[in-house]
Amino acid sequence: TFHLEASLFQRQPDYLLKVRGMSMRDIGIIDGDLLAVQQTKEARNGQIVVARLGDEVTVKRFRRTHNLIELLPENPDFEPIIVRPGDTFEIEGLAVGLIRNTVLG
Repeated sequence: TFHLEASLFQRQPDYLLKVRGMSMRDIGIIDGDLLAVQQTKEARNGQIVVARLGDEVTVKRFRRTHNLIELLPENPDFEPIIVRPGDTFEIEGLAVGLIRNTVLG
């Protein structure tokens, strides 16, 4: 259990999500980080979202063009995720902060 001072974040987070993987590495979100998330079902282009696609949850940059939604990684080793008509998809929240556990040795 974590107790965090809400004033640490520009916008109030609702929960922390432990990041798995390196798809957002190039904007400084890496494996093991705790992502502060504000719950919402809406996102604007360019925002970093927590999204559910089927049974998977992912952190990506959101982009909507006409009827197409793309979830974009910030690491060239990963491919964009295209949300297709009929896919089970929802935005669960927006990234509003980051906590990294660094151990000084």
